[in-house]
Amino acid sequence: MWFNICFVLFCIVGGGNSLSKEAFRYNGDTDLNHRLAEEQLEARRCQDCSCGERNEEPRVVGGTETNVNAFPWIARLIYHQSFGCGASLINDRYVVSAAHCVKGFMWYMFRVKFGEHDRCMQKTMPETRYIVKIIAHNFTLTHLTNDIALLKLNKPIEFVHSIRPVCLPPIQSQTFSFAGILATVAGFGAMAETGKWSCTLLEAQLPVLSNDECKDTKYNRTKIKDVMMCAGFPETAHKDACTGDSGGPLVVENSDNIYELIGVVSWGYGCARKGFPGVYTRVTEYMDWIKDNTDDACYCDM
Repeated sequence: MWFNICFVLFCIVGGGNSLSKEAFRYNGDTDLNHRLAEEQLEARRCQDCSCGERNEEPRVVGGTETNVNAFPWIARLIYHQSFGCGASLINDRYVVSAAHCVKGFMWYMFRVKFGEHDRCMQKTMPETRYIVKIIAHNFTLTHLTNDIALLKLNKPIEFVHSIRPVCLPPIQSQTFSFAGILATVAGFGAMAETGKWSCTLLEAQLPVLSNDECKDTKYNRTKIKDVMMCAGFPETAHKDACTGDSGGPLVVENSDNIYELIGVVSWGYGCARKGFPGVYTRVTEYMDWIKDNTDDACYCDM
């Protein structure tokens, strides 16, 4: 879901910072406690794995279909029976998405689907997990800041060819702006502002703008905060994220051909409008918060 000032899909309702299945009391349900204990033990049995590995070599750019399972960390958030947002697998127990995708909604109504390329194809069943905990940052509609959330899966993901995590940026990149670097955004969102959502996973390559460059676009300068980053083509607007892409990843390829998550699709005025590049949550600003809230999960090596 591409979040804009008009709220393209969901309205934001008040919600707490942490919504958790474990927070509810089930009187006399010893089986539930036993299952939770088993899940916690299972989460500590780490797999031998690597993160950020794309599944194919050829480059496909600019709002076109990716090769099958090109980005194995891509996930879809399903609320009740409706597709709402994108997400990224970062370890065996958590996905990261946008806070506006989850705040105010009932956590137990969410499912996460993994390993999809064509979401409309009914012949293949994607890997599915339920959510037992949502940790949403202090997102505010007034400032549009802190648009990031962590969703804990009901059981660990087994990594296979089509499902693997993206890498988080290294600690030393926390002061790096990424300005001028070509990044990739991917999702199942709409192909135009009033268009239908895509059945197949699409990707587009976008240059990252400095925050000063973003403030010089048509946006109100005060709306662009340090915890945000902009990417796109303000003058031509021929590529952009759109409705249905919110919460999905903005990634860059490092010198070792490993992909790192630097942004989470957050907000914008419409889709692909001249003068209004896409605005993303700057992941490097939340590294400590992410690690502190996912210390019960297993991360793969870079």
